[in-house]
Amino acid sequence: MYLNLNTTQVIWQRISFRPLVKYLVLGLLLALMWWQRHWLGEMWVLLGDRERLIEFVGQYGPLASLLIGILLVLQVIVAVIPGHALMVSGGFLFGFGPAFALNLATTVLGSQIAFQISRRSGRPVVERLVAAEQLDKWDRVARNKGTLFFLLSFMIPVFPADVMNYVAGMSALTGRKFFVANFIGRIPGVVLLTLLGSHGFELPLTVWLGVLPLSLLMMWLLHKFPVVQS
Repeated sequence: MYLNLNTTQVIWQRISFRPLVKYLVLGLLLALMWWQRHWLGEMWVLLGDRERLIEFVGQYGPLASLLIGILLVLQVIVAVIPGHALMVSGGFLFGFGPAFALNLATTVLGSQIAFQISRRSGRPVVERLVAAEQLDKWDRVARNKGTLFFLLSFMIPVFPADVMNYVAGMSALTGRKFFVANFIGRIPGVVLLTLLGSHGFELPLTVWLGVLPLSLLMMWLLHKFPVVQS
């Protein structure tokens, strides 16, 4: 008994290696995180202490921007890691222009990676990175919503922006539309946090005049869309 060539090809085409590769990559990532668990623990402590974080990152000289970039990508993917201190530190170390470019590029990249993890791997994998209760809550809020909703979710502080990456990945939103929402929605927060790092609270009057209407806009959006408070 033997299989002809056509039958063999059909059987071979039906064998999918993608799930195997997917879980292999995830396993390697988890193994790497376990191997570097002590270093990651130190990073967790540093992220809550701006002065120590600046001192630590500054030791790396030219590689400081690379280190902050990697940490920013990781903090978006692992949603429980706080990232605001990293953006502020970047503004302090590199000045507004370079830090803004670095902060925006890496947070957008991290969001796109998180979106793809959610889209390709599904909820069981996502629940290893985000609490199931958080996913349930914001999945209900975001159900049947479009690009504008997710853009606002990155812009309005009430939303857990990093969690929304995974919620968007489980929705019907296309990758291209998510990128638009991700890129535009991130800009106001990145600008403000980077300015705090580069100028502290001694910001030019023009900046405060820009922050005021933005704050009023967010208050109006919160009133207009009470769903975000549920």
